[in-house]
Amino acid sequence: MRITPLLMLVAFACRPAAAETPGLVWAEDFSDVSDFAKHWKPYGFLADGISEKSPLGKSVSGKDARPEWWSLSEGVLVGRNMAEEKHPPGLRRNVNGADLRVTLRFKLIKEGMLGLSFAGPNRAAERDFNVGGIHVRTSGVSAWDNDVIHPKDSPEAAELRKKGVWNRKFFYVKTDKTPVAADAWHTLSVEIRGRRLTAAVDGREAVAFDTVCGDCPKRNIGLQAGGTKKGDPSVPTWVDDMKVERL
Repeated sequence: MRITPLLMLVAFACRPAAAETPGLVWAEDFSDVSDFAKHWKPYGFLADGISEKSPLGKSVSGKDARPEWWSLSEGVLVGRNMAEEKHPPGLRRNVNGADLRVTLRFKLIKEGMLGLSFAGPNRAAERDFNVGGIHVRTSGVSAWDNDVIHPKDSPEAAELRKKGVWNRKFFYVKTDKTPVAADAWHTLSVEIRGRRLTAAVDGREAVAFDTVCGDCPKRNIGLQAGGTKKGDPSVPTWVDDMKVERL
């Protein structure tokens, strides 16, 4: 059953962005280790430090992130989802634009998952945060969004702020169950125009939906390496030839 976001009940609009020139923002072939370290910032949650306030574990980023999470191998980015950790590791690179297209090549094993997200001034989460994204698995493609749990000016929201707990919920919007072959390279294209996010695998549209806050200017693009954890040390995901364009 689809969840109706609370913010959909309130009319609001993001301040119009300044006119932007369409075209290439950046391209990455993951062949230069020093260039990769300069532009990309890893983040994630370590298995230690799990508590009621931090249910995913200790949050780390940058130089404090585990080197095993992301590495370059023969000109390909390899992300690893560690069996002992509750949340997939992430990787971010800055971007400047409202309407964007991201294209890349990827490969998964049967248990793997590739995530791609857009982040900016998320009015729902009251912070610079994800405004929508997708998860690609061998079982298909899922689109996700996030919204507030309680109205932002409510006593319930104020109580969560006192506790240091996010007034936020994550939910899947829709899923396309067309299989994505394991152990093979595929192309992924994800566009966000205004609030509309559309994803296609190998040229076939998989999911499209209207985000809650996706019409705001984007500040970074995120990748996530996830997967089903069955006791293996890690689940790898491969990415190559990534490109971001303004539309």
